[in-house]
Amino acid sequence: MRRIVLLFGVLQWSVLGVIFLLYTAELFDVVAECGSNSYADDTQIYVRAAASDHIDAIERLVRCTGIVCIRDWMARNRLKLNEDKTQVVSLGTRQQLNKATAQSLTLTNATVQFSDVVNDLGVRLDSQLTMANRIAALSRS
Repeated sequence: MRRIVLLFGVLQWSVLGVIFLLYTAELFDVVAECGSNSYADDTQIYVRAAASDHIDAIERLVRCTGIVCIRDWMARNRLKLNEDKTQVVSLGTRQQLNKATAQSLTLTNATVQFSDVVNDLGVRLDSQLTMANRIAALSRS
């Protein structure tokens, strides 16, 4: 029997929470080669690379270390990757971002354009992590 260590919380005695974790536990093995974060049903994968190696990083992200494996895992478990909700962003300084030439990430059923601003659990993050969009949103409310 394989033992799984849970580092973050599920409501105690929550049957649905435990079932969800058991159901998705294998996903963490699938993305182990990349960095990953998960919160409820939102999973993020990321790769770290120098600006000069960004094309190789994108290829690693798409190949078996990332999106392709996630899509295959989801298909085996009767789920579907929602490519319409997939967002891609390069993070770095203005100088680093100017070196990056890739404009899109090509998936099996969609092409995802790189964004200057993405939504991360309700927080708008820009590619330089200035938080300008978040501050503007808070100022309006």
